[in-house]
Amino acid sequence: MTQSRLLFLLAGAVVVLVAVDLAKRQQGQGAPAWDGILPDGWQGLAPEWAGGETDQTTTIFEDVIVSLTPSTYAPVNVPADVAASNVRAFLDMIAFSEGTKGHGDDGYNVLYGYGEFDSYADHPRQYIPFRNTTTSAAGRYQILARTWDGVRGKLGLPDFSPASQDAAAVELIRERGALGDVQAGRTVQAINKVAKVWASLPGAGYNQPERKLSALLSAYASAGGQTTEA
Repeated sequence: MTQSRLLFLLAGAVVVLVAVDLAKRQQGQGAPAWDGILPDGWQGLAPEWAGGETDQTTTIFEDVIVSLTPSTYAPVNVPADVAASNVRAFLDMIAFSEGTKGHGDDGYNVLYGYGEFDSYADHPRQYIPFRNTTTSAAGRYQILARTWDGVRGKLGLPDFSPASQDAAAVELIRERGALGDVQAGRTVQAINKVAKVWASLPGAGYNQPERKLSALLSAYASAGGQTTEA
C-alpha cells in the first residue's frame, strides 16, 4: 500500500470517528442522532447504535487522544492512602454535582428527577421524561443504561450495587485519562478531563445547568480530598 493511500485511509477513518462522536454528543443534547451530519433522508442509513441516548464512555477517537496525551501518564506522587482518599472524595464530588448525594441511599438508588428504585440486581432501566426525550440516568453517578452495559461487561460487575456503581464511575474516570489526576489531587485537571461524562460539570457543554468550579472544589475538600495544584 502506498504512503499516500494509507494517509487517505487514515484521514477517512478520523472523519468517520469525529462524525460518530458528534452524533453521540448531539443525541445527548436532545438533538436527533446524525442531524446535520448525514444529508436529509439519509439518517436511516446510520447504524442502529447511533440512536437513543448518548454513551458516557469514550469513542475510539477519544481513546487515541487519551493515549497520546502526556498528562495521562503523569506520576501520582502521593501515598496510597491519600490516593484512595482522593478517589473517594472525587466520587462524592460527582454525586454532589449530579445532585444525588444525600438522597435516598446516599444517591445509589436514585433515578433522574429524584425518584427511587428498589433493586440493585441490575441497572433499573427506567426511562424518565427529559425535555423532548427520556433519560435512563440512575444511581449515585447517574450512569446511563447503555453506558452501564458496556462498563459492566468490561469489568465483569455482578450487579448495580453501590460497590459496582463506584467501580463503574472509577472506570469512566480512567477511560478519560483522569484517574492519576484524581489520585494525585490534580482536581481541576481531572474535572476538565471528565466533563463530557457528567453533564453537570463545568465545560460539559450539553446545554444543561453546570456547577461552578468553586462549589465542586469545596465539596471535594469537605469530603476529605487533598488538592496538590497550585
